[in-house]
Amino acid sequence: MTESAEHPTGTLDEWPPQGMTSWYSVVEKIDGQPERTYDLTIPSTFSEADLSTVRIGRHGGPNDDDREFRRELYERVGAVVVASGHVETAIKRLLLLLEEAPEAQFSLVDKNWTDLHGRLRCLADSTTVRRAELRNVLDWGETNEVKRRRDNVVHAYWWNYAGLGARRSRFYRRTNGTTINATLDDLSRDADLLFKYAEKLDELLGSDWMIARLQRAAD
Repeated sequence: MTESAEHPTGTLDEWPPQGMTSWYSVVEKIDGQPERTYDLTIPSTFSEADLSTVRIGRHGGPNDDDREFRRELYERVGAVVVASGHVETAIKRLLLLLEEAPEAQFSLVDKNWTDLHGRLRCLADSTTVRRAELRNVLDWGETNEVKRRRDNVVHAYWWNYAGLGARRSRFYRRTNGTTINATLDDLSRDADLLFKYAEKLDELLGSDWMIARLQRAAD
């Protein structure tokens, strides 16, 4: 089964693309990685082109290796996204608790990660044992660059084809993009660290927040 998509300029598998008569054959050599070759078109639409914004595909469409790689990639990307949600939720719980909110309603702390973290950092003083430990946990998160790990996964365009590693184009605010080369193991470590951070934050709640437990699994 071949995946394809229709475009005003023809199909993804048409080469060279309709309206173009020339292209480049690019040989990529990166230290520690296998040599790769791909075909590339650079239309004259713009005076400059940022390679990180390129559209990626494969001649003939995705193959079985690509589909298996996507399964493994999406599993790890999904784990990072789930872990990130756990972190944001843990931060909101702590903010409501430490700010002594009258109700446990997340609508009272409806902010993005950066703003939430900044508010929590302001509460990480030495007035109580909990707040002092919070400072240690926040320091751990910054040392392990948990937000950078999360952002580099969520705000990315993935080169989701086999043989490229966990490669992505990363786009930062108000600047040009860049290409990040990594491995699937790197993504697993990103997820593990984010889950660990969420656990550390949640542990600070003690018995002052609701807890639900599923029934013990049958043997």
